[in-house]
Amino acid sequence: MDSNIKKYTVNGEMVWVGELSKVEGKHLDKPIRFHIRPLNINNAEQMGNLSENIYNNLAEGQECFIHKHSKEYYYEVFQNPNIKYIGVFVGDHLVGMSYLKVCQTREELEDELPNSSYDFFDNPNTQETKVASFGADSVLPSYRGNSLNAMMINYRMELASHLDCTDCTSIVDRNNRWNMTPYFANRFNLFSTAIDPTDDGKISLLHKPMGKTTVLSNVKTRITLPYNRFELIDDMIQKGYIGVEFDKKEALVTFAHSTYYVPNRRTSINIPEVYNYKNALVI
Repeated sequence: MDSNIKKYTVNGEMVWVGELSKVEGKHLDKPIRFHIRPLNINNAEQMGNLSENIYNNLAEGQECFIHKHSKEYYYEVFQNPNIKYIGVFVGDHLVGMSYLKVCQTREELEDELPNSSYDFFDNPNTQETKVASFGADSVLPSYRGNSLNAMMINYRMELASHLDCTDCTSIVDRNNRWNMTPYFANRFNLFSTAIDPTDDGKISLLHKPMGKTTVLSNVKTRITLPYNRFELIDDMIQKGYIGVEFDKKEALVTFAHSTYYVPNRRTSINIPEVYNYKNALVI
């Protein structure tokens, strides 16, 4: 996270303050200040306007999970105490937002993480499982390039910790290479892929355990693949690999072997098969 972010607690809520270096893709002679804070029902109209603006300016590959909602939708959202929206403000202007939903049952998480084969609630620990599902990551086009999505992810991770969550999850459109960067930067794992039942879009399922790191197996091979070689990535996941790093410039995902998400999977795999992948880079 940006070391220049200042953290405050105001009326029991986290407020983060920092500076933006770019607007409309151009560097500023003098940075401007922004702050991140929780949103509330009084922000519903701004949220509806932001949602419409984002929706009307989607680039190719950014379609999934961004939906145009009215202010009335956000009035209803705030009736659910388990959903926490946060916003990025420049002055009084809302320029970005995202949410965290606390899920305490399989059914609640299924709505957020569709078609996941991993049971987060089959937890061998005595600690009660609480999954913080992240979604609706959005920043106005003119304010992109300032790592605001990454900061909102980091903010929600800290909020999830305050809410005693054991896990953080999210989903990313597999065509959306832009939103992969901040999640991998915050040490999320690409542990599965699926089809979104709402629009048949190809999605990546991401996860970060709270308070610990994902344990990798003793298979030391690292496989690097283009992010859009979906058939190769699906095959890697079936072999017990998970995405652990993302090269933004080259759009490459690095995979490492782990039995974390399938406890009964054998760690011995046919490594020579992996070497035969066309266009795979073994490091």
